[in-house]
Amino acid sequence: MKIQKTYHFYAAHRNKEAGEKCGRIHGHTYDVVCVFDLKMNGALTVLFSDIDAKVEPIIKEYDHYFLLEENDPLCPALDHLNEPYKAMPFATSAENMAIWLFNRIKRETGLNICRIELAETKSSNVIYEQ
Repeated sequence: MKIQKTYHFYAAHRNKEAGEKCGRIHGHTYDVVCVFDLKMNGALTVLFSDIDAKVEPIIKEYDHYFLLEENDPLCPALDHLNEPYKAMPFATSAENMAIWLFNRIKRETGLNICRIELAETKSSNVIYEQ
């Protein structure tokens, strides 16, 4: 049985590898759709609220943060100013964020996630599945 849950978070980032426009600081409303492949146990697979209790804290870790690649030259300046941000071990593209979130959810929740969709805008999203 496939179960789909939708989440969102707001974050700023910049991706120097993505050209001038995306290399500037800007923000997105990230929509995250997770699809789980779960076994039926009687009349249901799992309570939706049980999925939320495991997945939502992972998604919300990034809410209202500035997401930066850990070697971005802005990191030391933000550290000096005591300004919070999330240092990521990759360029903060939608593709990399989708893979990162997929792997965290799989590893940390024990849920059998099989697909994640991450949208930075209403018209563009990436899909990662295993």
